[in-house]
Amino acid sequence: MITRVEVVARRGPGGRTVLPVVRGSGQLAVRRTGPASVHLVATAFGPLGGDDAEVRLVVEEGATLAVRSVAAAVALPARDGDRPSVQRVVAEVAGELDLRPEPTVVARGAHHRAELTATLAAGAVLTATEQVLLGRTGEEPGRWTGTTRVVRDGRPLLHTTVGLGPGAPAWLPPLAPRAYASTVHVGQAAGVLTADDAVRLPLEDGWVATAWGTQLHRVVRALTEDVA
Repeated sequence: MITRVEVVARRGPGGRTVLPVVRGSGQLAVRRTGPASVHLVATAFGPLGGDDAEVRLVVEEGATLAVRSVAAAVALPARDGDRPSVQRVVAEVAGELDLRPEPTVVARGAHHRAELTATLAAGAVLTATEQVLLGRTGEEPGRWTGTTRVVRDGRPLLHTTVGLGPGAPAWLPPLAPRAYASTVHVGQAAGVLTADDAVRLPLEDGWVATAWGTQLHRVVRALTEDVA
């Protein structure tokens, strides 16, 4: 299934944010849930292997946008073959973007690829969080590959790829984590901070934090309380 989502946030009269473009097709619908916030709503189960989704977000200067989802996504294997499912988030930000969807659960036999490409103007603010759980309860893990690219004012700021699950180069059971969470923030600097199975590293005028473990709720708590 092909899914396309587009949201544009613009500074309106009196400095409030208006959303002149809010549209979705395929597997995701978009609902405005606040003055400057939207939720992504799944209209079909999945994603399934072979599905292709692109979420395009534009936040113009002086505008703010918060993007959430209403429930966890469960990535399932393709009905035929071993094709991955793909979700790309492409963001152009001159204002402030807060992107925090619910977790992605990757079922046994599935391979899900998540990509975030953010192009930031000077002075833009970005917060983007990813939460992943490999396998449902009592199930062997699936595979997840996440790539984050951030360019600010024309200069590369962050480019990283993380691969988890069977077939990933760094996957070394039995110590490999089934749960993973990360946040990248640009707009306020922070120094190095470490905790058990969690770390925050500085970026220019920002930071990136990651946490990992066996249980997603513990990983998310470490990310939000210990290092973020």
